[in-house]
Amino acid sequence: MVVPYFRNIIIILVFNLIVQLGWAQQASIFSQVTVNKNNVYVGEAVEVTIGIYTSTWFTQGVDIGNISINGAFSVYFRSVSTVKKIKGKSYAGVQFIYNVFPFENQDIIIPSLNVQIETPMVGGYKGVKRQLKTKEKTIKIKPYPPGIDKSTWMVTNNMTVNEQWLGNIKAIKVGDVLERKITRRANGTVSELLPPIIWDSIPNISLYPSQSTLSTNKSKTAISASRTDGVRYLFEEEGEIIIPDMGFLWWSSYRKRFYKKTVKGLTVNVLPNPDLEMLRTVKAELSMNTQEDNQKAESEDILILGFTLKQFLIGVISISLIVFVLTKTLIKVVTQIKRKNKVYKKSEAYAFKRFRIATHSQNRKTIIPQLYKWLDQLHLDEPTLKAVFLKSKDAKLLIEIKNIEEQLRKDDSSLIINYKLWAKVRKDILKGNKKTTLINTWINP
Repeated sequence: MVVPYFRNIIIILVFNLIVQLGWAQQASIFSQVTVNKNNVYVGEAVEVTIGIYTSTWFTQGVDIGNISINGAFSVYFRSVSTVKKIKGKSYAGVQFIYNVFPFENQDIIIPSLNVQIETPMVGGYKGVKRQLKTKEKTIKIKPYPPGIDKSTWMVTNNMTVNEQWLGNIKAIKVGDVLERKITRRANGTVSELLPPIIWDSIPNISLYPSQSTLSTNKSKTAISASRTDGVRYLFEEEGEIIIPDMGFLWWSSYRKRFYKKTVKGLTVNVLPNPDLEMLRTVKAELSMNTQEDNQKAESEDILILGFTLKQFLIGVISISLIVFVLTKTLIKVVTQIKRKNKVYKKSEAYAFKRFRIATHSQNRKTIIPQLYKWLDQLHLDEPTLKAVFLKSKDAKLLIEIKNIEEQLRKDDSSLIINYKLWAKVRKDILKGNKKTTLINTWINP
């Protein structure tokens, strides 16, 4: 008899092993990191795709967010659900698409990521949490083309340049100020990679650069950036002044060639101005404004917990407003709860609840006071057991009342109440009593 017993155990173990290896084996999971370019210039966009795949399906959404890359800006675009076939077998997958912009003249590495996914076993349906580690990917950075000024280097597929003059360019005298603004809009890059304009010095003119404005715009499939630089020209001498043209050079990664856009300068005839005191006043004011712009720009570069000062202050103000609104709402809710609770404790429903709790004690000193407190809330002709019976006309209640009276006549402190009968009587009375209503409140469901 012993041998068949062990034989059965072996059969069960073998069967469980077959089930685990066959019908309940873990799903195959893997990742792929692909790039559209392996060698790029500084500032040239690289499309990076990180794919996560399983041989079953995902029971919970996969989200790896943006990625941090040393020496490069990373912009997350979108995620795409896909199916990949390998050797005739289909794998469900999610691809995360990024644009990466290197800003240093050294190779960059797409880092390895730890991704948590949830996917069922083969043949199963319940998700199992698993960890997947992606592989690193290196992108080579090409050296700058010979003869290129690194301070003005930029990469874009297309760029427009617009110029704006603020002031009367046809009638300028000594002490007048003329403002020049140049806006560049570039596709396939971020605003941080648009180099600042270096203004040429001009004889008999003082230059006061203004603070630049930058913006990056992103859709699900494209990215573009703009930068506006400005300068204020203060004319200090009379005569003909030539403000030279300005040229902007960029490399098109799509066409593999350089492009240049030139904005025309200006020739003005500066008239004399006998009020030289005004020149000193304007010069002092422009110097102060430029200093304030520089201080503002520096304050925006200060990082607090990884955020600029401006971003940090906006965050603090936003959180403070949210806390204020939540606190105000919480106070309002608590006040309403207290008000409802106060009303509820004066209601018939609360009195009957206290009576019900008292019945569990089977103590007449506890039950009888609560019973009569409840009778007071029923608005009967008189708060007595007789009045309850006349109101309900339930024959079983008459027997219950006689039973209570008999128990009270005994020299005993206990009292047994048929609570279910009283609950039925209450329901019948409330249905027929227009003066008494059952207060519905979520405090006492």
